[in-house]
Amino acid sequence: MSAREFHSLYYTDCRPGQGLRGGAGFQFQAVSPGTTDEMMTAVQRSALYEAPVGWMRAKREVADYPPSLVHVHDGVYATARGIYLGAEAGGVREGNQFTHALATADPQLYGPIRPAQLWGAPWWVEQPASSTECEPVPAEPEAGPFGVEALREWVLGQQDGEAWLLAVHSALDRVHEQDAPRVLFVSEEAETAVRWIAAATLLLPQERALRVEFRVFATNPQYSRHEVLAVHPDWAGSLADPDRNADFAVFNLVSGKYRKAEPTEAARHWVPRFLAADPYDVVEAVELAHQFARNRGRPIGADRLAAGVLMLDEPVTGQDSAMSLAEWLACPPPVSTTDVLEPVLEAVLAAAPALPVLTRLAETTTQQAGRVRIALLRGEIDEIVRGTPAEHRAPLSPRPWSPDEEEAASVLVEAAAGAIAPERMDLLLRTATRFDIRPRLGRFGEASGRFVEWWAQHPHAGIDPARWTCGPDMLDLLRDALTRRLTGPNADEVARDINDRWWRLLAPAISDPFDPLDAAVAAAAVATGDTARRETIAVFRERLRSPDHPGTGEAVWEALFRTSPPTLAELKDFVTTLPSTAMSDAVAQRAFAVLEKSTVSGRYLDVLRMLGHHIGDREKLRKLWEDDGRLRAWVSSFARKGAQTGAESLENVSEEVFIARATEITAVLLGATPQAALAVIVQAGNQLQQTLVHELPRVWNDEQVASDRRDQALALAFLTCWQDASSEQVRTAFDKALERWAAKHKQADYRRISKLLRGIEADYAAAWHEWLKDYSQQKPKSSRTREIARRLFSRREK
Repeated sequence: MSAREFHSLYYTDCRPGQGLRGGAGFQFQAVSPGTTDEMMTAVQRSALYEAPVGWMRAKREVADYPPSLVHVHDGVYATARGIYLGAEAGGVREGNQFTHALATADPQLYGPIRPAQLWGAPWWVEQPASSTECEPVPAEPEAGPFGVEALREWVLGQQDGEAWLLAVHSALDRVHEQDAPRVLFVSEEAETAVRWIAAATLLLPQERALRVEFRVFATNPQYSRHEVLAVHPDWAGSLADPDRNADFAVFNLVSGKYRKAEPTEAARHWVPRFLAADPYDVVEAVELAHQFARNRGRPIGADRLAAGVLMLDEPVTGQDSAMSLAEWLACPPPVSTTDVLEPVLEAVLAAAPALPVLTRLAETTTQQAGRVRIALLRGEIDEIVRGTPAEHRAPLSPRPWSPDEEEAASVLVEAAAGAIAPERMDLLLRTATRFDIRPRLGRFGEASGRFVEWWAQHPHAGIDPARWTCGPDMLDLLRDALTRRLTGPNADEVARDINDRWWRLLAPAISDPFDPLDAAVAAAAVATGDTARRETIAVFRERLRSPDHPGTGEAVWEALFRTSPPTLAELKDFVTTLPSTAMSDAVAQRAFAVLEKSTVSGRYLDVLRMLGHHIGDREKLRKLWEDDGRLRAWVSSFARKGAQTGAESLENVSEEVFIARATEITAVLLGATPQAALAVIVQAGNQLQQTLVHELPRVWNDEQVASDRRDQALALAFLTCWQDASSEQVRTAFDKALERWAAKHKQADYRRISKLLRGIEADYAAAWHEWLKDYSQQKPKSSRTREIARRLFSRREK
């Protein structure tokens, strides 16, 4: 048997030796080669002819019994036609029947034919074979009289035919849904019921139609497994009333009644088209919609619309349909772009889609994507020109333009720029950015000039040129407009606007302190502080390094600090960066004004040192400058020579300078040997010792300082504390600081200091241990001080 054939099975009451079992009785009389047990089981269980017992008892004529048509899907597909024969093979009892069934595991053998269309086919067999083997039936078997066009014409000829088909198809469309009722026809003629089943299943895709099991006629519908049944009125009983059955959707073809239900979306879509258009094209459209939805379940409205466009040449009508297809095109099924997607897109574009539809279409990847985006751009520009408020629009997915597309899109934007009010220009340019179009300002110079003049007068319009592809070009025009206004009658107003708003936009591009606009922007940025201040000062610092124009120092100072004086750190950076040959007296005088309001510190003295030639008759500043000079000279000498450098030059240095340079002094002492440092501390006297009372604890408490340096600071404090030359005030202050250190540290730390002191002199280490012992015993400070002084220096208090 060919793989492209149905298996045939004959079932009837057999004489001995006539059937497959060999004995007498009901059995398969013949089957085609290769028929499986599974096929025979499916047919015998659910597809055999059912003879009505009541009619047999009434001895109705054999001719009165209608033929049956049954279709099942139970592991295999089987379609069977049965007829009533009357007396059994033995010639005694009524009830004999003959069933001819087709069976296959391959649904493709049906081709486009629905099982119900096989009613009345000429190849059905009605009598047993001459042997137990019968002929198979070729694939895509010839249908009976229920062809596609004949069914359409028949439905149109029925009273309320469209409404009936809408209801019947909806019932069959739902039949496999959870809790859906089965379908029951009450009909005097089997043929009429089969016609409705055939018409309704034509509008199901073949894959689903083959899974709809039906039996026409059924003698006991409640016990039948089929989803769709037909029953003769004589056997229907209470089932004939559509309103009294929840288990069945009843279509009483005798009374013309059925229970109304909401049609399915598929029924609403396909039934009118089936009755109005070419029915063959509609059936193909149903199949195509099913193919579109194969990977996601049942077809949706867009699948049906797309199939209608392709198979029925239907135009797209209404924005809802256009949007459905736009969504479908944005996430299309795996189909040919050329044969499917492009024609559907063409149909949507021909429907004059609104902006929401075009926006969705713009996410498609077809060959016409550029055309779609240009249409969308044109639509959005039209809204802007009309002044229609535009809602927020999400960014479009990146897509490169072809040169021709880009030119066409640019021309649209540039032409629109000349037709809109200035206050709409921002929206137009943001729209251009959304489409990745950079309009050329030269193509709409007059319009861009009007816009910039309006923009310059409306600093709080909330415009952000960073959102424009042509933002840098527009900012150049804005700079020109503001520069003109700075020299006009509204200069004060413009200056306020710069301080309030414009500096944020213009600060990244400033470079020239001599330019009035750059200077005003820089001053505003510096006045705000934080990052903007630092970045702006950094920009002009480069101009200070290489002043190529007389008066650069004054211009930079004026630009940066006209409204916000520099901090000492900024002032030091300024005078350090500006070459000494470019330091004018005007800049120096501004710097002195800052110093006069500042506390003396290391930075203060650094600045003063660089301004020494401009001090003039400022006595206080000159005294500080001279004291700082002597102190720095001593620091430098001590760093090189150590103990050879005496402390005489420190005698007249002011306390302010000692405090300001405390960090440098401490650093140079800790960099020397402990003996050299101690000698200078003793010689320098109370001024230096008081300074160290604050600085040495700061060093040993700083976790960022190296451990050995912190230990040196502690050892030097201990040694200074117990020198005869140290004042009681210094000793007491150091003693308290040492106690605080000891309270926070452990024996290992104590031993490390002891080792350091022993390296200087053993007596120092012994004194350290005595101090720790007295500290641990909490002796009064006065007693502790006297005893350790005696042990360390072999002296007694007088």
